[in-house]
Amino acid sequence: MNPLVPSGLHAREHRQSAATLMFFGDPHGDFESVIAAVERFRPKAIVLLGDLQARRPLQVELAPILDLTEVYFIHGNHDTDSVPDYDNLFGSELADRNLHGRIVEIAGYKVAGLGGIFRSKIWDPRRPIEEAAFFSADALRRSMRPEAQWRGGIARRHRSTIFPEDYQRLLRSPPADILVTHEAPAVHPHGWKAIDELAEALGVQLVAHGHHHQSVDYVGEGLMTSAAPFHAFGVDMGAHLAWPRDGIVQGGPPQDVLDLAAQVFGEAAQAWLDKPHEWLDGQTPAAFAAAGGSDKVRSILNAIQHGGVV
Repeated sequence: MNPLVPSGLHAREHRQSAATLMFFGDPHGDFESVIAAVERFRPKAIVLLGDLQARRPLQVELAPILDLTEVYFIHGNHDTDSVPDYDNLFGSELADRNLHGRIVEIAGYKVAGLGGIFRSKIWDPRRPIEEAAFFSADALRRSMRPEAQWRGGIARRHRSTIFPEDYQRLLRSPPADILVTHEAPAVHPHGWKAIDELAEALGVQLVAHGHHHQSVDYVGEGLMTSAAPFHAFGVDMGAHLAWPRDGIVQGGPPQDVLDLAAQVFGEAAQAWLDKPHEWLDGQTPAAFAAAGGSDKVRSILNAIQHGGVV
């Protein structure tokens, strides 16, 4: 069981135990770490970030925790690899907990979901949406010969494809607090600007994604600035992200820390806040302050300004 603790944020266990939500990276058929984390931390709800590949119906796999927490998920590209992968998820008693293409209030947060992946033969979101080969799953189905259809609809593989219709339905939705996706936002080397645009349109505070098997706090690692419109995390297979996370949900460092940094560094303040610092265990001052360490960041700033001892 691996909590999401990259070099950016070293959350104390007692803080994680109070988590309202927990997000889990791609299980790929192994739910032991999910069950163990729920039994230990007792969150109000959990969200699985795709590629579940349940070996048995999902309600059977997660039976030990169904009375302990609410379970939600989005699907990933591998959830349509085989008939058992598909049926054990989309045919399970928990199938209605799929967040794909909708917003659901979970544990006090409005959570939007976008499952699956972009496939350029259907839609490459780097191109105008009008150039998509097929706007919807139904449009693809109508183009297929009956013998080429699967269970009377589109090919199983494309049931984990993101269609423009799915994306635009979310884009036009009311505001949300959290966006969960299988694909990554643009900050990831294989991420997508379309995810950023969706997150910004929804006004979310948090984007949590799976797919790339990497645990990363993009702000804590200095890959995004603390002034970004949302805070993004990737969650690895076997890892989890607990939320809220020591004040990050309130939007970054306290204002007095930002003011002090501006006083000390002027226009270079943001660059200093977003650069990993050796005195903060390699964390950025912005992430460290947002995670409850604002006193130490203030002391560093005061020492730089006045030549004192940290």
